[in-house]
Amino acid sequence: MESVKRLPRRPGSVYIPDHGVVPKTDDDDPIDFYYKPLTGYVYRKRLTMTAALLGPTKYPSLLEIGYGSGILLPELARHTERLTAIDIHGNREPVVTMLKGLGVDADLRRADLYSMPFENQTFDALFCLSVLEHLTELDRALAEFARVTKPGATLVFGFPVRNMVTDAFFRAVGYNPRQLHPSGHRDIERAIRARPDLRLVRRDTFPARLPVDLALYCSCRCVRAG
Repeated sequence: MESVKRLPRRPGSVYIPDHGVVPKTDDDDPIDFYYKPLTGYVYRKRLTMTAALLGPTKYPSLLEIGYGSGILLPELARHTERLTAIDIHGNREPVVTMLKGLGVDADLRRADLYSMPFENQTFDALFCLSVLEHLTELDRALAEFARVTKPGATLVFGFPVRNMVTDAFFRAVGYNPRQLHPSGHRDIERAIRARPDLRLVRRDTFPARLPVDLALYCSCRCVRAG
């Protein structure tokens, strides 16, 4: 079995498994967008930008919120000694099969992010990509994220920017933007900054030189306050 440490990687990028390897866990799974010429560039760029916020540290334990198809789990495994991931979908086995083929060890759980089956202060890092925008109870979710992470833990969030360009894209692919994403980037950042147990230390955008409201995607690195 191939070890995750030997998976190919280019400097400044994240490892993405081949298209045929990654399962589509439900009809709304956006996995195909990662492999198309135009959307693939944007979708992969947001992964690279957000994963970079984990930094060079290899964390003793890391939790991914909303692992979906598992596309990012091989990369996240490089950042931790013990990888755990949750999702609400029940299609776990295809993801397990993919990970086994890549030599990736991860504890996958079916769980609600508002009430996770973990003890207080369990994880040294938490990674949450393109989940917060789907929620209406942001503070409740962030409170649970803070509960399961240790003081000093790194929490990384990625979410799309709400503007005319991103609204037009989601409409073009068949979604009502406000139904799909009830929380916008301003709502999410406001909720993060309102938490006394989270300290926002960095915010990156793609494209990098645009003001946040004109960008396509936003990523934040936070520290769990003691």
